[in-house]
Amino acid sequence: MKYSLKRRFSGVRLWRKNKSVLYNLHPPTIPADGARFTYTFGLGGLTLLATLITILTGVLLTFYFVPTTERAYPSLTLINSVVNFGGFVRSLHYWAAQLTVIFAALHLARIVFTGAYRPPRDFNWALGLGLFVLLLLWDFTGYTLRWDEGSIWALLVGTNLLKVIPRYGDALYRLVVGDTAPGDAALLRFYAWHVVGLTVATVGGIGYHLWRVRVDGGISHPHPTRARPKTLVSRDALFSTEIIAAIIATAAMMALAAIAPPALGRIADLSATGITETKAPWIFLAIQELLRYLPPLWAGWIVPSAGMVILLSLPLFDRHGAGRGKYFSRARWQSQAAFAALAAGIIFLSVMAALR
Repeated sequence: MKYSLKRRFSGVRLWRKNKSVLYNLHPPTIPADGARFTYTFGLGGLTLLATLITILTGVLLTFYFVPTTERAYPSLTLINSVVNFGGFVRSLHYWAAQLTVIFAALHLARIVFTGAYRPPRDFNWALGLGLFVLLLLWDFTGYTLRWDEGSIWALLVGTNLLKVIPRYGDALYRLVVGDTAPGDAALLRFYAWHVVGLTVATVGGIGYHLWRVRVDGGISHPHPTRARPKTLVSRDALFSTEIIAAIIATAAMMALAAIAPPALGRIADLSATGITETKAPWIFLAIQELLRYLPPLWAGWIVPSAGMVILLSLPLFDRHGAGRGKYFSRARWQSQAAFAALAAGIIFLSVMAALR
């Protein structure tokens, strides 16, 4: 009797495990070289985890946040100081959003340095770059909702960049801002995009991105050779490792939320004669620094677009099958050098802006 009950409960656990969405993100068997945690570092899964935490905490914040210029800042003050665990939830929302961008950037770097963007994964590489842009916009729209001096300055600079677009700039500005200057209409639009538009687009894009990974043959791995034939392992080991990484990452996010909550600046005052220049959100510090040396059209649009074109073109210029699935293969040094140069330029400009 004990044995039969044991088998029955084991069967229930096995059924639940096999029906799990997270468990079935991977095929039943995985190439051993692609299953190593030190190969992927779980960066794709960590990006998904941070995105889910951002959405869950964001849903809780919508119960108290009021998207008007008069109530936005006071509602955040209420969340921070009055609502039970409100400050922690808002802090966790902030850190999960920042780590989503960081994990996604590291994931893109891993793809480049292992050659995982080569056909048939070139389309998914382009999709991943599009998702990264959505994450940046998602983060930026959330930053503007604080309606303090820092966020309103970033909103003014960001929306004014629309005006420099030849021919269509003014029309795009009015479409985004909803008026001749940022106010209630702009805040409501950014709130709608942050909570609904960009969230739906990001979640849908991530789902399609994960599906394409399965369609394109799963996690990239080196070509098998006679000296190193293809070896398959069960997904159980990788799944267990990813769960442990997710627990550690969640604990780290909660620790950051408790130790370093995001500070609010002074409330924005649009009636003031001028707003003291502050630092842009860290994701756009490089553009802020470029604006010191280049015209707005070049700093805000041409240079970033050129960088994106280079990244999109990496699979076109890298047709070497050799070295796929291996870190820093010499056969792909051109694409790795281009990516590293872009990353170094962004980091350098960001540091320069942060030190001013």
